[in-house]
Amino acid sequence: MASTALKVLSRASKKLIKPSSPTPLTQKWHKFSLIEQAQTHTYVPFGYFYSKDQLGPLSNQPTQISKLLENSLSKNLVSYYPYAGQMKDNAAIDCNDKGVEFLNVHIDAPMSQVLNHRDCNVKDVIFPPGVAWENDSDYGLAVIQLTHFDCGGIAVSTCLSHKIGDACNGLQFAIDWATLNRDPNAKTTPPYYISDTIFPSPPSGPLVSPVVPSILDGCTQKRYVFTSSKVSALRSSVATESQVENPTPTEVLSAFLFKCVAKAVTANTGSFVPSKLIQYADLRQMISPKLPPNSVGNVLSHFSTHISNEADMNLPQIVSLMRKEKQLFRTRDNIKENAWALEILELAEGLAPQKKEFDEYTCSSVCKFPFYDVDFGWGKPMATTIATGPYNKLFNLMNYRDDGIEAFVMLDEKDMSVFERDEEFLEFASPYANYF
Repeated sequence: MASTALKVLSRASKKLIKPSSPTPLTQKWHKFSLIEQAQTHTYVPFGYFYSKDQLGPLSNQPTQISKLLENSLSKNLVSYYPYAGQMKDNAAIDCNDKGVEFLNVHIDAPMSQVLNHRDCNVKDVIFPPGVAWENDSDYGLAVIQLTHFDCGGIAVSTCLSHKIGDACNGLQFAIDWATLNRDPNAKTTPPYYISDTIFPSPPSGPLVSPVVPSILDGCTQKRYVFTSSKVSALRSSVATESQVENPTPTEVLSAFLFKCVAKAVTANTGSFVPSKLIQYADLRQMISPKLPPNSVGNVLSHFSTHISNEADMNLPQIVSLMRKEKQLFRTRDNIKENAWALEILELAEGLAPQKKEFDEYTCSSVCKFPFYDVDFGWGKPMATTIATGPYNKLFNLMNYRDDGIEAFVMLDEKDMSVFERDEEFLEFASPYANYF
């Protein structure tokens, strides 16, 4: 979609950026955990926009901007060395300092045309084509793109392999890189690599190949913004009509999206299907001993909210059930009883997947993550984003500057055509909120 809407003038360069100092032989190998062995080589794709005014005199010096970012990236890779390596097999990375791919792209359009376009897929021009969310890309373990707009603004995108880490790592990588770009002599805290220490390989040995493929099923994405006042209104309504104390923004918005999307699906199918909302959770602060925020790995599990009857598909009931499931989840041993790891082991043993009794929806929220702290020396980004994808009935939640939360909703076109006209949903969500 994006490539037909905007013309890519030139790809000024594509080069490999290596760590500024060699990786010690003691760190030669990075082992994958069970969860990472199960995943295909997909990427965690985030993007950050900076205006011409923020860049100042640098806005007219694209080559200088690129050199600054390349140098600071090289310094950052000393700590994030696995991303500069090569996959040996499905069990480990050879941390051989091959380098990270760095692309320069020039776009024949102002930044405002990309950010404020009604088709939110247009923003994907800031990501390398054929990389974000793809299975087994030909690119390396990290791909960086610097995009120059004809207005003088830029975007920096990072696509980091999900085989190494999760969204938390993707953000911390960018924060540390930005810190070194502001001050080349800054001291950043080296990340702690979890590797296979928490979720080791099965007793029979590492998985020969991934067992959980990424499903790219050709859906469409729409972007909606919930202003702070609308989020507060929803939270107040849920608190009044349920027994839930202080419902969080993520709880009410994920439940609201679940309810409205399921209503659209029901309208198209003609009957209600029992449904569940799957939500992933970061375990770093839940397990004992707790892990530092900059620990690298996929330290995740998930819990689900089940709705069996259409009468229960209302906001207070969904949030009430969600809160109960979350509390149960927090009391569970999420290492020994990790739902995701147990599913992977069943697939690895060749057991047939259990018959799905519920239609599945997924919500991933990064609202607690400080994406607007990625300051390369030009101030906070004027906008942050995530690439389109990767599958149907997915809701991604991110903070919208200082005024609310934006939701990126993935649906097939038939369901989206009903969902985007839902008057109850549009009472709280704006489909065309501009960044500036």
